[in-house]
This record gives sequence, structure tokens and C-alpha cells, in this order.
Amino acid sequence: MLKLIQNEWMKLWHKKGTWAMVAMLILVILVPAGITKYYEVKSTDEGSWQEMEQQAIQSNKEMLANEELTAEDKVYFEEQIALSEYRLANDAPSQTDSSLASFMSFTSNMIILVTLFTVITAASIVSSEFSTGTIKMLLTRPMSRAKVLTSKLLTTFLFGFLLFVVNVVVSAIVGFVLFGIGTGVELEIVNGQVAEKAVWSDLAYHYLLSGGDFVMSTLFAFLVGSVFRSSSLAIGLTMFLSFTGGMIVMFLSRYDIVKYIWLTHSDLTQYENGGGSMIADVTMPFSLTVLAIYAVIFLIISYTSFMKRDVTA
Repeated sequence: MLKLIQNEWMKLWHKKGTWAMVAMLILVILVPAGITKYYEVKSTDEGSWQEMEQQAIQSNKEMLANEELTAEDKVYFEEQIALSEYRLANDAPSQTDSSLASFMSFTSNMIILVTLFTVITAASIVSSEFSTGTIKMLLTRPMSRAKVLTSKLLTTFLFGFLLFVVNVVVSAIVGFVLFGIGTGVELEIVNGQVAEKAVWSDLAYHYLLSGGDFVMSTLFAFLVGSVFRSSSLAIGLTMFLSFTGGMIVMFLSRYDIVKYIWLTHSDLTQYENGGGSMIADVTMPFSLTVLAIYAVIFLIISYTSFMKRDVTA
């Protein structure tokens, strides 16, 4: 198995597209960092953070004076005032605009790009073998088809993990060099009270929850690429479902079947910060169970199709 994975890994890095994906990921981290630093330098003459918080309080109070505000809007502005007053009273400046933690929170959204690049790899790692005819040479080795397909799947996830590491490490280095550690704090409203956020644990939890969509999208692209031997179809269909999944779920929300569709549960970040699912009576354990069932189904279809296919056709 290790030999097979090594072989797949070398073939993957022999492609220029693999290097291009890594370079693009690094580029989309560097460019926003440079822009943020540029505007940070230009905004140094806008006044102290205390003055800005006082202006925010005054602005939010003016918004509260509007009689047409909804109850939700009133609660929002009242919470913003409470946060600003807490900062002034406890000498707790915000680090939202310029700090290592805030920049890494921003780049955590790049997991979408990591998922996209992993989906591209998953979609093509099997289909490309059929399109080029190299699958015949690969299957002449004294290895079962199951081992061959497993090596491709593991290589895909290893590549995705590498992109994840690149995202985190590059973001940490760039954020530290340009913004430093930062001395401010992040605040949130918990049960009506102002509390300081555990930024790093929240960031780690966000990455963990983002793994749901990453794993399911990769397995689905791997399935389509294995069954239909078309990387373009696998990439297009997976991305279509990823971007329109929310609309599909909302359209089917009136029907009970929506609870048993994997698109409803793949975005586990909906449970972040104590939030719940957009569908009533759906919990985190239920979502994980549904995703596990679909993951097994995707793998069974992929392996069954690959092992029974006539490669001489």
C-alpha cells in the first residue's frame, strides 16, 4: 500500500496543475494580507481606539432612536453598545483589524479553496487514468483493484491535508510578520452578558467543523470521477451542489426528506458558537450520523464500480 501511495504521490506532483494550486493558495493569502497592512498604515491617523469606540456608541444610540427598527435590530445595536462600553471600562481594545488571530480567522475561510483543489484532485485521480489509458498498466501489477483505489483515495486526502497545513502555516507566518501577536481581545454576548472569546479554541473548532464539507465534497467528487470517468463532470457537479446546497435545502425544508439529504448536514459550521441547524429538530449527532451513512454509501458505489469495470472496453 505504501508503494502504491508513493507512486500516486509522485504522479500527482509531476503535474504542473498541482504546483499551481499550491501557489494559488499561497497567493490568495499574501494579497489580502498586503492590502490589509496597507490600509492599516493609512488609517493610523484616524484617532485612538477609545475615540472610535465612543463614536460607535454614539452612532449605535442614534440608530436605536429609529422607531422603525425591528426587535432583532434593537437587540443587535444594544449588544454593540454593551461591547463598546465594556472595552472602554476595562481598557480592552479590539484586535479585529490587525492581529495574528484576526488574520488567521480571516484565512480560515480559505478552507473553501482547499476543498475546491482537493475536489479537483479527487475528480481526476481516477478518471485521468482511464482517459490516458494508463489504468491498464496500473492494474497489471500484482495488487488488487481495491488496494489501487484505496491508494488513490488516501493520496487525495493526504494532498488535501497538505493544503490545509500550507494554509495554516503560511497564514501564521504572514500574520505574525505583518501584524504581530496583538494585544486586544475579542468579545461576545453570552446569555446577555459580555464575555471574552477564546479566539484560538474557536478558530480550531471552526477548522474542525469545516472538515464536514471538505470530506463529503471530496468523497462525492471521487465517486463521480470513479463511476463516470469524467473529471469535468465530477468537478462541475460537486461545485454546483456546494454552492447551491443551501438553496436546495431551503426549497425542500417544508418536507421531512430534507433531514436525510447529505447537503443539509455537510456544513457543520452551522453549529458554531452554539448555533443550531437551519432545519428544526436536527442536532450535531444526527448530522454526523447522516454524513457517516452517506460516506459509506459513496465509498461502496466507488469501489463496486471500479472493481467491476471492464478496463479493456
